[in-house]
Amino acid sequence: MFKIIQNPEFTHAVPVQVPADGGHREEVLKARFRVLSGEGDDVFALTSNAAISAFLIRAVVGLEDIVDDDGAPVPYSDAVRDQVLALPYARTALLRAYIAAVTKARAGN
Repeated sequence: MFKIIQNPEFTHAVPVQVPADGGHREEVLKARFRVLSGEGDDVFALTSNAAISAFLIRAVVGLEDIVDDDGAPVPYSDAVRDQVLALPYARTALLRAYIAAVTKARAGN
């Protein structure tokens, strides 16, 4: 049976490929997403970094498993979300995770 939920949200682990000397290291954060309808305020042309950030500002409602330079947990806030979205590798990982979750499709060929 299919259930219609008024404001669907979900949490997924998001692997982020962080640039490191000689390659990358994978770090994982948890993101809570709101499902966007694709209508009205939820219409985005994901053709620029600004548009992708605007989309993710609307879609991301929580982030977990984030620590500061000293390893202390960082609680979620809009400022933390914006700091994460300013990182191109984190922004890309969040977008991929959202799309994969709502379409059950994996990026690739």
